[in-house]
Amino acid sequence: MPHFDANGGGNALIIASITGWKAGPKSSYAAAKAAEIHLAATLAQELGPRNIRVNVLSPGSVLFPGGGWAEFRDTEPDRFAAFAAGDFPRGRLVEIQEVADAACFVLSPRASGISGANICVDAAQDHPTAGRFFPASASDEPG
Repeated sequence: MPHFDANGGGNALIIASITGWKAGPKSSYAAAKAAEIHLAATLAQELGPRNIRVNVLSPGSVLFPGGGWAEFRDTEPDRFAAFAAGDFPRGRLVEIQEVADAACFVLSPRASGISGANICVDAAQDHPTAGRFFPASASDEPG
């Protein structure tokens, strides 16, 4: 708070997940992410009078080099293709740059009217999934 106060306000961005508002695996993780979403809305109310905006970014499944989804794509291309086609209306996962772009925007002066919001960057993903953790024989499709 001293840093914000010394600068006359500022912006905070909490990184949550779509699992915080869409039912998915791992209830403890889901509860923690839901709490972050609620925390951002509450802090926006509490800190707004001090000229501090607080928002939360909720990414869905993000594809990036070296990440788990890239590994899934490379090791089980048929299952990955079924996952992308079945859970994403545009047939593809979100890319890391899209998450970064949303974060940069919401933290910028261009988003000065946005506070207490849950910004979803999920490409309209149907539901969170941990399908890549299940053996190929467990189902025909991830999730």
